[in-house]
Amino acid sequence: MSIEQRVQALIEIAEDYRAKRCGALLAAAREESGRIVAEARAAARGRIREALSREHDRLAGSIEQAQARLVTLRRVRMLKRAAAVLTQAWPRLEQALAQRWQSAAGRKAWVEQHLAVARDVLPAAAWTVLHPPGWHAAERDQALLWLRQHGIADARVAPDATLEAGIRVVCGMNVLDASLAGLLADRAPIEGRLLQYLEELR
Repeated sequence: MSIEQRVQALIEIAEDYRAKRCGALLAAAREESGRIVAEARAAARGRIREALSREHDRLAGSIEQAQARLVTLRRVRMLKRAAAVLTQAWPRLEQALAQRWQSAAGRKAWVEQHLAVARDVLPAAAWTVLHPPGWHAAERDQALLWLRQHGIADARVAPDATLEAGIRVVCGMNVLDASLAGLLADRAPIEGRLLQYLEELR
């Protein structure tokens, strides 16, 4: 084999080695770069998921706060509306009760209903039925007759200038106040019932 042939053979071996070595290095580099890219993508996805999770939590918190504010605003608006309704309704209720006392049938129903309540809760002795001045004598007598017929023999009636409408039954230290002022004295439960009634009418 000539020198030129030997040199050519060595060149071919070197080229072959270089090609194989370069291929191996390129394959390793591609593998490494693929791993680096995959890790970078995974890390980026993780950061994005974390950022989205934080944003989701922040938005959820904002929505909860907004909903709580909305509930509060609705409740405040409802309470203001209820207060406005009651402000208008209370004088009408007083007027309606006063007008009921002005009619004979209204007075009779009022007196008998509350005398029946008093009979159930007060001792059956020494009653004084206080009434507004000007209550008709025939109606007073009728109330005393109703009491006698229902087991209250010891009863009398007496005018009370402080009463506008209704009656107040006194038995010793016990008092059943069925006057206009007495019926409206405990305002909170009456307002509650009134609001419930108005709601049912809607």
